[in-house]
Amino acid sequence: MGILKKHELKIIAIILVLINFLFKGIFLSSNSLGGDEPFSVYHAQMDIASIIRLLLQGNNPPLYEILLHFWIKLFGISEFSVRFPSLIFSSLSVLYLYLLGVKFLNKRIGLYASILFIFSNYHILFAHEARVYSLLGLLSVASMYYFMNLIQYCTMYMRGENNLKSTIRKNLVILIILNTLIIYSHYFGFFILITQFIFILFNKKILFKYWKQVLISSFIIGLLYLPNILVVLNRFSESSSNGTWVKQPDGLDSIYSMLRMFSNAPVVAVFCILVLLISLGKYVINYKREQNNIYSRLVILWFVFVFFFMFSISYLVPMFLDRYLMPAAIAFSLVVGISVDYIIKVQKFKYFIPVAIILLFVVTAKPNISNKRNVEETVEKIKSMKNSETRVLISPSYFVLNFIYYYNRDVFKDYNENDIYSNIDSALRLDNVYFINNIKEVDLEKNKHIVYLDAAASFSFPDNNILNTLNSTYTLVGEHKFYEIFNVYEYRMK
Repeated sequence: MGILKKHELKIIAIILVLINFLFKGIFLSSNSLGGDEPFSVYHAQMDIASIIRLLLQGNNPPLYEILLHFWIKLFGISEFSVRFPSLIFSSLSVLYLYLLGVKFLNKRIGLYASILFIFSNYHILFAHEARVYSLLGLLSVASMYYFMNLIQYCTMYMRGENNLKSTIRKNLVILIILNTLIIYSHYFGFFILITQFIFILFNKKILFKYWKQVLISSFIIGLLYLPNILVVLNRFSESSSNGTWVKQPDGLDSIYSMLRMFSNAPVVAVFCILVLLISLGKYVINYKREQNNIYSRLVILWFVFVFFFMFSISYLVPMFLDRYLMPAAIAFSLVVGISVDYIIKVQKFKYFIPVAIILLFVVTAKPNISNKRNVEETVEKIKSMKNSETRVLISPSYFVLNFIYYYNRDVFKDYNENDIYSNIDSALRLDNVYFINNIKEVDLEKNKHIVYLDAAASFSFPDNNILNTLNSTYTLVGEHKFYEIFNVYEYRMK
């Protein structure tokens, strides 16, 4: 019994990590590889120099694809294999959430936040996706953990304790590494760095004593990020000038929708919002009597700044999207944990609200949550419809990697580092499969049988005129819909 008590925190941490790993790992490969997942997998097959060169031309810093590159060299490109790193990142996120809560808040908050994270459908979805977002979540919470470590050691040193300079330096080095990695994983990782800078700026005692360290660490991160800085500036300039595909927020409806996504279901979201508002109201009323916890304030700043700044700026440059809000979603679990622990102080009723919210998360969790991309089923249907006289048309053209992953895995592996889609395009054209963005890109005169896959083409190319032309030129003999955005049409010559 004494041994269990001595290692209680370690045992709980291991149990939480295992629950997360098993709960999210059971259905890891149940969804088709879809959306942007094939993009990451396809590029990750290339050599490191090509990954960096190609990704720096677009919207994706290269860290995740570089990590995935080494992984698939060992374990291949099956759905289970390429998603497994995201499951690992998610499991490590639980560990840091729990450690952060226990060390800087209290044991209860650490436990609450970890359980909410484990059973959040939002985090389940990204643990099941071969994309960067689970890694972004891990780096966000790990960065904040070591940042809080620094705050703790710095304030201890200012109270006169000795022999902490070495510890401060070690934690500072770790923080510099993590913050460099986070901005090489995703551009919105910068919001974590900005949050930390704002917090330091408004804590004058730490700022005045350690301003040199702040400047030096900022300079080192800037120096390490120098190869990518022009890319960031160009992307920001282009997004500001031309806009993005993300829509502007719709006021309070968008805020509620995002919190609902963090909370699994409408009833859970409403409960969480009420708890947050009541907790805020209680804090305001009792402000003069409250003992302020510097780490609670930091967690709240973390969530509020990232969430509401991204919401506000999205009216100029839209970015208020579920996946981009991963740094805020990680903080949300902690903020809810802080609120449910604070709202009732009477010991007799203290656990009523935490248990209620945890149960709501557990019963609404979906370990087999759909990514709404039934690519494999769609491709198999097209294969079954195709014959020697069939011409297959697919739009939009960027869907090519989703399609070829299930249509011909060997061709997917046959990447071209100079003209990245040329091998795929050539192989598909030989098989009479064409990816187009407009009907003018293909000659239909001699085709007796047409199969057309519309993968939400109207969203990206509303004037593609494909369906109109096919309907006027051919006879529609069949239509098949696949959840959520795939429509397959079969036509024969009139």
